Amino acid sequence: MKQKAIGLGHNRPPKSLEEMINDQQRVKINKEVMTLLKPIPDPKDPEGKKYLEQVINDTDVFGFKAKANIGGSRSYFYQYRPKGNNEEKTTAARLKDPNAKAVSQNLIKIHLGKFYERHEYDAKGLGATPAVARKMAIEIRDAIKVGKDPFAIMASRRKAKTLSTIYDEFMKNRIKPGHLKKKSKSDMACRKKVWIDLNSSSLRSKQIRMQHKAALSIGRMKMIELEKDDYVRFHHAVSHAGKYQANRCIEDLRLLEGYAKEKGYIKQTVCHFKKKELNREIKRMEIEDPYDMGELKRLRRALLKLAKMDYRSFSSCYAILALPFIGGRKSEIFSLTWDQINMPKREIRYYDTKNNEPLTKQFDVLGAAIFRVMLRVRLATNPRDAKYKYVFPTPRKNTKVKHITDPRKVFKKACDMAGVKVKPLHFLRHTWATIAAEATGDIEAVRAIGGWKDIKSVMVYVKFLKRREKAAIKKVDKFMRSHAN
Repeated sequence: MKQKAIGLGHNRPPKSLEEMINDQQRVKINKEVMTLLKPIPDPKDPEGKKYLEQVINDTDVFGFKAKANIGGSRSYFYQYRPKGNNEEKTTAARLKDPNAKAVSQNLIKIHLGKFYERHEYDAKGLGATPAVARKMAIEIRDAIKVGKDPFAIMASRRKAKTLSTIYDEFMKNRIKPGHLKKKSKSDMACRKKVWIDLNSSSLRSKQIRMQHKAALSIGRMKMIELEKDDYVRFHHAVSHAGKYQANRCIEDLRLLEGYAKEKGYIKQTVCHFKKKELNREIKRMEIEDPYDMGELKRLRRALLKLAKMDYRSFSSCYAILALPFIGGRKSEIFSLTWDQINMPKREIRYYDTKNNEPLTKQFDVLGAAIFRVMLRVRLATNPRDAKYKYVFPTPRKNTKVKHITDPRKVFKKACDMAGVKVKPLHFLRHTWATIAAEATGDIEAVRAIGGWKDIKSVMVYVKFLKRREKAAIKKVDKFMRSHAN
């Protein structure tokens, strides 16, 4: 009978530190090794109550060492011997013996920091990973080679700023006075508050913070010590809240690293992600199509009916109608003022656009009809009221913003009345673009009329041109077959 194999496969016990150390008494210092590193019992103590510190040497970087102190704490240090001889000790030795050899310089130890202890790191942000400690050891080794003071490097590292501190400086100096849109600035500030400062009362974000404490603690880490692995773990943790949100956070950190390198806080940027390393972003047009003409007609009737039924929804209904019939962006249509509209020429002048370029847009009969209806609303409004200048004023009284901002509830109600699927409001702009593409067959004209800066943004509507071609081919085929006999 065969004996059962012991210590094979998944039944094999975990490696001990002694097994991992090679013939040269060295081992690659990593997290697994540091976990196994412990003080050794003192062989001179028969009772086994006393311990001695244990020191291990790294295989990759000579001089980089780790030790387990008598009390159980673990730390890293770099040890080297300065070049040259110790003149005082050499002179003293040769006074006793003229043939004595020269005495070398004493060994110098540079403390690199404590090991990354989970409980201390979560509570106070203390400790360094083996990768960070090795990076510091290499920096010190290279400085010694060119004659620099290694202690000055350690002093500058201790004074290094945390990621959160540099982020605050970046927001103050570059983002607030910059030319970004107000929405982009507020979104970036919100992401910083939730995922860098960890200051959110949301139940979902609290749960994610509890599950991924270490990965989300990069805000209190020194930016010079951060590696790509830290950013990868951060991206993975934020992905539990939202895949797109995690990608936006990495984009913010890329900008931050560029600023930090420019200011001299870090020497090189490491937050480089390939497209396949980020979460895949699926465009809405890839999932579902915009409204077709039949759905748009039903939706139009429902909005007109709702505007008559509920006076508080009147402005919202006509603002929603303007999206597919004028083809503008939500922010541009909802905030329209009468100064921008030239009724005799049937033109709308946009000054603050997404592309930061002024745009003049033409409108025809349907757009003119919408504006004539809203002009009656304006005539019934007090000229001293702040709402007077807006085409689509809000029905609310005590609000800072005096125009329509978020009519999604009204849109949902109209969709239910029309019997069509509720889609994002921006799909009404897609609806206008698809109808324009099918009607004209000219993508460049659609780009110019719609105000897109790049033709690539409009190429998504090419598939609707192909759909029209297929429909035409079917009509020709049907006609040919009907006249074949």
